[in-house]
Amino acid sequence: MTGGYDERCAADLAAVCDGRDLSREDRAWLARVVTGAVRPNRDKPLWDLAHALAALARATSAVSGRDLVTLALDPGLVTASAVTARFSGSIAADTRGPVLGEAWGTSWAGLARLLALAEFVLTAEDLAQFSAITGWLDELAAEPDAEGAIFLAKRLARHLTAYRNAHLPLAPLERRFRAILGFLAGRKTFSDDDILGFWRSEMEAGERPGFRTVAEHFVTFEAGAHLVGGLEGLSAPVSLDAHAGWEERLDAALGDLAASEPAETLAALLADWPEGPKILTGAEREDLTDLLRLEPFHRTRPLTTLRAASFGRVQSGIANRLRRGGGGAEVAERATCTDAESYAALQERAGTLAAHLGRMLRIAATLRIAERDGLGPETRAALEAAEADLRRVRRAGFEDRAVLAAGFAAAETALLRLSEEAGRLERALAGLARQRPLDAAFAADQSVFAAAFAAAYTGEAAA
Repeated sequence: MTGGYDERCAADLAAVCDGRDLSREDRAWLARVVTGAVRPNRDKPLWDLAHALAALARATSAVSGRDLVTLALDPGLVTASAVTARFSGSIAADTRGPVLGEAWGTSWAGLARLLALAEFVLTAEDLAQFSAITGWLDELAAEPDAEGAIFLAKRLARHLTAYRNAHLPLAPLERRFRAILGFLAGRKTFSDDDILGFWRSEMEAGERPGFRTVAEHFVTFEAGAHLVGGLEGLSAPVSLDAHAGWEERLDAALGDLAASEPAETLAALLADWPEGPKILTGAEREDLTDLLRLEPFHRTRPLTTLRAASFGRVQSGIANRLRRGGGGAEVAERATCTDAESYAALQERAGTLAAHLGRMLRIAATLRIAERDGLGPETRAALEAAEADLRRVRRAGFEDRAVLAAGFAAAETALLRLSEEAGRLERALAGLARQRPLDAAFAADQSVFAAAFAAAYTGEAAA
C-alpha cells in the first residue's frame, strides 16, 4: 500500500511521473486527481482534459484518436514553456492561458498537467484500456465539438471511478466515512465513547459491523482528517476554499505520499515475523496483534484498544459460530459477554508482553556485544543479567548461540520497534487506569456490549 492506493496504482503513477520527470507539485496534482482528492468536484480535471483534447483536435487537424495519443505521450510537451511554444499560436488563449470552450479554460502549465493525466489514463494497468480509450478519442477527433467533449468527459469519469474501485482500497469505505461525519455532526475531534456510540448506532440500524472494524475505520478517518487539516474540511469540501493555503498543504502531503512508502504497520510486521528462533511464540504474536492492530490507538486511545481486544474477540466468535451454521444456546451465552477478558487482565497481559520483549532486547544486546572490557559497571551488570536470562530460556532455536545471534540480528529492527510500542501501550494503559478504574470501566462496557449483541444476534441464533 502506498498513500491509500495499491501497488498497481503506485506503479502506474510512477511510470507517468518518472517518465515525464514531473515536479513535486505536478506529481501531487496527478495523485490527487487519480485518487479523487479534488474538491468540490473530483471529476472536473477529466472535463478539463476532454475539452483540452477537443481543442487540440481542432487546432492540430487531428483525424484520429492516434493523433491525440501522440500528443498525450509526447515527452516534449512536459513543461508549460514547451506547451506554450507548441500551441500558443493555434489554440484560442487569453492572458491566463488556453481557452478550451465556453466557460472552460486553463493555464499553459495546466494544459501540460492535463496531458500527463491523459498519459496516465491511456497507459494505466499495462495499457489494458488503451484500445477502448483510443476508440473514444477517434470519436472525439471526428467531431471535436462541445458535445463530443462532454461525452468523452463522462466516459473518462466512469472509467476512472472503476479504476479507483479496483485500486484504491479506501474507495469502498467512503460511504462509511460519510456516516462517521454525519454522526460527529462536524466536530473536529472524537473520543473513545464516540467510537463506541457510532458502533452502537450501526448495530441498532441492522448493519452489524465488527467493533474492531469500526475502530479501524476511525483510525483511517483520523489520518485522513489530519491530511486536510480537520474534519470541517472533509464534511464540507466547498469550505476548503476558505482555508488559507489548503491546496498547497494538500499538494505537499500527497506529493510525499506519492514519492515514498509509509512505514510498515505493526500488524504487518507481526504477520511477517520469522518462525525461528522462537523470539515470539504463536500465542504471543496473536496477543500482540490484538493489542497493537489499531495503531496508533494503542498509545492514543487505550480504552478503544481494550474494547476491541476484549469485546471485539467476543463478537468475532459469535459471527464465526453463526457462519458455521451454529446458534442457539451457545450464541446466547456468548452474547452475555461473560467470557470477555477483563480490562485488568488485558493490562496484565500487555505488561507481561512488554517485559518479555524487553528481555529479548537485552538478550539481543548481549549476543551483539562480545567484548565487555571498558564497559561501565551498570552496563556490565545488565549484560550479565541478560546472559542469565538466555541460559534460562527454553525455546526452539535458542540452543546454538551462533545461529541464535544471526536470528536476533535479522529481527533486531522489528524487535526494537515492537518493544517500544509495547512499552507505550503499557504506559497508556497505566495512565487510563489512573483516570478511569479498569474494573468499573469493564463492568459498564460489558452491559453495553451484551445488550447490543443480544439485540443483534440472539434472534438469528434462535431461528
